[in-house]
Amino acid sequence: MGSGPKPAVGPPLRRDPWLWSGVAGVMGFLLIAVAVLTRGGLPFDDPFAAAIQGLAIPVGFWEACTFAGGAILVPIGIGMVLTALLARRIRLAIILAAILIGAVLFTEVVKEVISRPRPPGEALTPWLGFSFPSGHTLNSTVTYGLLAVVAWRSLLPILARRSLVAVGVAMPFLVGLSRIALGVHYPSDVLAGWFGGIAFVALGACLIRVMGAMERDGSPVADAPTAEGRPADAAETDRPTGT
Repeated sequence: MGSGPKPAVGPPLRRDPWLWSGVAGVMGFLLIAVAVLTRGGLPFDDPFAAAIQGLAIPVGFWEACTFAGGAILVPIGIGMVLTALLARRIRLAIILAAILIGAVLFTEVVKEVISRPRPPGEALTPWLGFSFPSGHTLNSTVTYGLLAVVAWRSLLPILARRSLVAVGVAMPFLVGLSRIALGVHYPSDVLAGWFGGIAFVALGACLIRVMGAMERDGSPVADAPTAEGRPADAAETDRPTGT
């Protein structure tokens, strides 16, 4: 007697690259935090900052990049959560909201614990609070990174998914560089922000997979996840059709 379609089962979680990316992110963040606490920073902080600030790039470009990692992340994050809710992916909405809020709280707590002063000299943009880690960098990595993860595992056309993954990689990179160029963060602040952000994205990616959060709640067969953690229908859209 047939039991109906069964969802594809992916490899064990321990072989999921996101798990090891998260471990690497945590370790990288901790190593930099220890260096900041014990040595005041990393040896390349000053020369790398000087190199970035010496580039012949208009300040307006860096300000635009910083804007992409600031308050605009709030409506982007809310939009992601609401989209998941409207698509009846309640588990996905909960995971996204928890990771986004958790990243913000984590950043603020660490800033207070480390209490690293901002770089000396006149900054080219206003700033508030302590320097480590870069909140713009960490939270943009989390927001755009989660957007890329969800997009890649979605039913969107392959070109749209690749474009959103490119945004998920490029935007945090540019936001981080802008914080150095504008004189409001040390390179080690930004590097820690990237590592910390990757750790949060990895946590979200693993939770999405383990909880089957790309499935619509109430219709497990139609949206059964493939080995990549995407709905089964998404794999069909990538297959070439016969003539």
